[in-house]
Amino acid sequence: MNKISIISLVVTSIFFTVAGCNQGPDVKKEPWIDQPVAQWPDFALTNKIRFTDTSYTDLANAFLVNTGKDTIGVSCKHWFMVFASHQGLSSIDLGKNFIDWKFYPKNKPNHAILIKRLINRDVNEPIGQFNTLKDRDWIIFTLQKKRSDIYPLKIRFTPVKKNEIVYAVGWGMKKPKSNYPAVARLQCFKQMGNYFYVEAVVSDGHPEGTSGSPVIDQNGYLVGIVSGAEGKLGVIGAVKYLKELFDKYGIAYRTDS
Repeated sequence: MNKISIISLVVTSIFFTVAGCNQGPDVKKEPWIDQPVAQWPDFALTNKIRFTDTSYTDLANAFLVNTGKDTIGVSCKHWFMVFASHQGLSSIDLGKNFIDWKFYPKNKPNHAILIKRLINRDVNEPIGQFNTLKDRDWIIFTLQKKRSDIYPLKIRFTPVKKNEIVYAVGWGMKKPKSNYPAVARLQCFKQMGNYFYVEAVVSDGHPEGTSGSPVIDQNGYLVGIVSGAEGKLGVIGAVKYLKELFDKYGIAYRTDS
């Protein structure tokens, strides 16, 4: 059996105090956001995906989302380009050789959550290339069973503004140096609707392999997903498209949570 393993990068614990908010004066910060990263709940996850002939271990990143009504799993759609090459898939469908898909913190592989169903499966949606996926680079899942030790992120539905500071939190490709995911401080360069461009301000890890990482605002709320890069700019899938998926697939959510 071939085993494709993309090894994660972890980072040392960092401290930073966040201030300011583009979400409105009544929004409460998540209680953990001003703490050292070592004290944050586990929400940055990686993937293990099994097909009959191949196991993809530590492939990109994933996270859970609190819709205000339920908890769902999220990762990045552009990894279907890998499945197209190795599994012969041509659409957003895991195919007949799929076995299972697990999410877990890279440093805690025994704390795994098994996905139940790919919600936005679509046999009529071609996989395409990154430039056709960047504005819809979300795949969402129902879960077999919840875990109290994996934290689902709350959603901010208002768009990220130009020059706003956000944080990408996830595991990279290189060998771990600590038990904590990398945190990159990013600044919004240009808002494009379903995605936005960012510039790195400070990063304590390497960006390679962080696709699928959650992007949070200064209050700890989900605002995007790491999608890729174009030149010196990062591409972040915006929550706007996630909301479109909720509406399309009848997923109940609250915008006031």
